[in-house]
Amino acid sequence: MNFIKNMNRVEKLHELILQQKTGNPKELSQRLGISRATLYVLIDELNALNLQVAYSRKYETFYYEWRKNLTYKSFVTESQTIN
Repeated sequence: MNFIKNMNRVEKLHELILQQKTGNPKELSQRLGISRATLYVLIDELNALNLQVAYSRKYETFYYEWRKNLTYKSFVTESQTIN
């Protein structure tokens, strides 16, 4: 159950990052219902998928350094088949 909940949070995070509407880390963690520490664990998971998440202080949002045309599910599927 926790795995599915975690995947849903990562997918929601991915969608917000794509839209560049995350807000600052505190706001984003509250929106996702997780701690800031857990937020950074999820961001590390996205970075492990080579999505290169960065934060803009000017715009107060997380963003992908390199825009990807693939969906999050594509990265998960690709990652699972490689391992």
